[in-house]
Amino acid sequence: MKPAGKPIAAIVVLYKMSVADSPSYRTLSAALRERPELAAKIDLLVADNSPEAQPLPVDFSGRYLHDGTNPGLAKRYNEALGAAAAAGAIWLLLLDQDTTLTEAYLAELETLAERLADEETIVAIVPKLMAGGRLQSPHLPRFLRTDFALDRSSYGVAGGLVRVYNSGALLRVSAVQGIGGFPEAYWLDYLDHATFHQLQARGGAIYLMDAALEHEMSIYRPDKHADPGHAARRRNQLSAEVRFYREFGSLQERLRHRGSLAWEAARSMSKGRFAEVARLLRAVFAPGRYNLR
Repeated sequence: MKPAGKPIAAIVVLYKMSVADSPSYRTLSAALRERPELAAKIDLLVADNSPEAQPLPVDFSGRYLHDGTNPGLAKRYNEALGAAAAAGAIWLLLLDQDTTLTEAYLAELETLAERLADEETIVAIVPKLMAGGRLQSPHLPRFLRTDFALDRSSYGVAGGLVRVYNSGALLRVSAVQGIGGFPEAYWLDYLDHATFHQLQARGGAIYLMDAALEHEMSIYRPDKHADPGHAARRRNQLSAEVRFYREFGSLQERLRHRGSLAWEAARSMSKGRFAEVARLLRAVFAPGRYNLR
């Protein structure tokens, strides 16, 4: 059955960035203006978690929702999921604020969204996300293998469990509804890992695109320790990481994860980052005390 509205609902989530400055919004909105056939297939929602609402560009199209309480990603994704389902959309496109979409990505996305629309076992179509010349997403489960990187030429249905980052991913609306929506316990960090793990645990398959996108990994910026907000972000990231492996990891994964955190603590000690050492050691020896906000 054809959807009542457009087959793809797209959401861009912003935080302390203007609509006009967001590479994700700029590149997608430009493509929608230049390609009417693409605009006929995609509804755009901009969800702004910045402290203050912002003036919109004169050529803004789509919907704009502001929530200055910064509820994170999961709640905004669930709002978009509900709207997509109500409109009869097949797919929900997730976009971080800082991903630059290419013509090759959008063309392939459009083709695959139509071709795989009725293949219910395909629960997500995902691009390759690159950072520093290295394929970051998708990747193999980190603590089951020494080498967790996928080959850059990987294409088609993934053979086995993969970890996937959110941005640029196209998720089947009915499949995400089938796992109860995006898990709001993971309000920001590890939301992608928890969501894609549950989708695959229910038998869903991930389809790997050929297209690759450059994606900034902000938590790994070289200047991160000079950022006043880094400590709070790092606490949340560790909290989510510990919870993810406690909730979804095998015994082997949990043990290797603790070993990895202990190794990170030793490296941080050698660099004099004692606050980071304390955070890491708490995660190793008292993981039950790490709770998400």
